[in-house]
Amino acid sequence: MNLFNLMGKPGLPNIVAFQPAGLLGFPNSVEVTDRWSNTGSGVGGGANSIRTALGEYFERRHFYKEIVSKDCALLSEFLREDEVDCFVKVFLQTSSRKISSRGVKNHRFEMSKVVRVSDFSTCYIPAVFVSLSWRGLEKDSAIYPLRDTCGCSFHWDPKVAFFGALKEHMERQFLLRFWLTKKCNSLVCEKQVKHVLENRKSLALYEALSAAGEVSVIDISDHAFPGVCILTVYGQRKEGHHVRYCAGMSFASGAGEAIEKSLFELWQTFRFMDLFVSLKSDERKIKDAYLRHFLRCNSYATYLEITDVLVSPLSNSVSEHEFSFLGLRSALNSEKITGYLYSSVSAVEGVRCVFSKYISPDLFMHMNNAQGINIVNKYSETFKDSIVQDRLRVMVPFP
Repeated sequence: MNLFNLMGKPGLPNIVAFQPAGLLGFPNSVEVTDRWSNTGSGVGGGANSIRTALGEYFERRHFYKEIVSKDCALLSEFLREDEVDCFVKVFLQTSSRKISSRGVKNHRFEMSKVVRVSDFSTCYIPAVFVSLSWRGLEKDSAIYPLRDTCGCSFHWDPKVAFFGALKEHMERQFLLRFWLTKKCNSLVCEKQVKHVLENRKSLALYEALSAAGEVSVIDISDHAFPGVCILTVYGQRKEGHHVRYCAGMSFASGAGEAIEKSLFELWQTFRFMDLFVSLKSDERKIKDAYLRHFLRCNSYATYLEITDVLVSPLSNSVSEHEFSFLGLRSALNSEKITGYLYSSVSAVEGVRCVFSKYISPDLFMHMNNAQGINIVNKYSETFKDSIVQDRLRVMVPFP
């Protein structure tokens, strides 16, 4: 069933497409889009799929189209000397053209207002760290050309939006650490997966995927931080199938919730890939470079590569911090990781909402580990000797 925005209200998407699962126990899918190709998708039971899709749509529309920057300024006009040095270190690694430290310090950036996560004081940082578009930021984008939705969040409740931004950013850090080192805490066995999914609707989906192909559930949590981060991957060794490799990931308070959400995310991408291949669609027409890369990784060989792991728990201890915004903030402060939180209050049809994004020069700034990334940072310093050099040349196979 499709719903069309015939009234032409600019604050709402143009089409909401409902894709019921067709099987009891499977999650429903919803896709949302507008005439400017802003999209959002979601999976889940009942209205959860609708809320997730609309949230992703509003989030992407905002960060692609609605970021407002301040007049040009030097980094030193709004940031402390140590903060300037951190951003210079980032730009020297990400720039697509040759530039010196002095060149970065003398460059006038378009700036966006943020708060320091450490003490909530206000400052300004380059808008290219916030905006996903080059529009109006062409002169700065040459120094920081690659960016993505890492750390972006949207919600009606500001507390949920802020927590979502931190969660989303940190799970991506754990993923890159795992991909670059091959190290994980454990491969969760089938018996344990079924145990934690008992009485959850996702159990039927897990059993169906396992019967159709191979499913590996990988614990990639970092015990310096609260919560559990799970990467779930699907592989199909038989030729002729539309989906030979797929992945989903989630960072949550416990294993059951994390595994379930990672399965839902995997299924969301699985459905897209299956439809895309069956319709013989042209991947060159996809604007999202990450999604194009992921589609090119659609092979059983990718599944074998990503499940070639080294089980090496980082620590036997459990984080003392609670799984909340303040808990994650405390963990980041304990690790002396500098971070900034962008937020913007808006309204959709008169209802207040909040957009948020977490940015940290001490962490990986985006997800393309093979190009234009600050591979040298405070977080990677802890595992730099474990990085598999071949992985530096191949972007993580994740949508």
